[in-house]
Amino acid sequence: MSKIRRKLLEFKKKQEQIACVTCYDASFSKILDELNIDIVLVGDSLGMVIMGDHNTHNVTLNESIYHTSCVAKNKNNFILMSDMPKDSYEDSAIAIKNATKLLDCDADIVKIEFKKDHIDVVKKLISKEIPVCCHLGYLPQYALSKEDVKVYGKSSNEYNSILEQAILLDNLGVDLILLECVDEKLSKLISDTLKVPVIGIGSGKFCDGQVQVLYDVIGISSNPPKFSKNYLTGSISIKDAIKEFYNYVKNIKN
Repeated sequence: MSKIRRKLLEFKKKQEQIACVTCYDASFSKILDELNIDIVLVGDSLGMVIMGDHNTHNVTLNESIYHTSCVAKNKNNFILMSDMPKDSYEDSAIAIKNATKLLDCDADIVKIEFKKDHIDVVKKLISKEIPVCCHLGYLPQYALSKEDVKVYGKSSNEYNSILEQAILLDNLGVDLILLECVDEKLSKLISDTLKVPVIGIGSGKFCDGQVQVLYDVIGISSNPPKFSKNYLTGSISIKDAIKEFYNYVKNIKN
């Protein structure tokens, strides 16, 4: 069992909520490390909050590598997770090659937006002992219109499909599941059912952890999602805002 898998399973065993924040540079990663954020995600959300695009579709692997390298320079305590950008894991050979490049930058785990045709990709990544997080629900890399931004799992077909995918991935041996914009009841069921931790963004309070984009936490995003919260409001500093998010996550079920 890898060190990362053991660490993630320990959260689940202790029923300790996981606080995950996105990050794209060394200055903020130093702050997040000092504040004991559990997982720092170099998300392809950088396409929107850093590059100013309307979606994540144009982020390249080289850009993900660059930002992962920046964030990794101040990694002492957190788990560093890096998004694999759109089209960087379309077959097993490409996925292994590109995931390895991210791990070589000191990423601990890679994240892919999972669709059914990625089963072989996931299997091969796991066979190469590459820690994997699979992203289910709303998949920004494949979103084509505003209609794709919704709560997933309300219809019986979506409900069953997401649940089946989560159980399949757990059985295959992925290390972490991320649910985005998934119905709260379904998120709870998945979190209660799976062996590995399930972290959520816009998926209710019953997941094993919560994710938020850093720029939403500190209130500088131009168009934050409805489920996000500006923690800088009422705080005296950026550090205090991040602490507020951390404390919220750690006590979300109390």
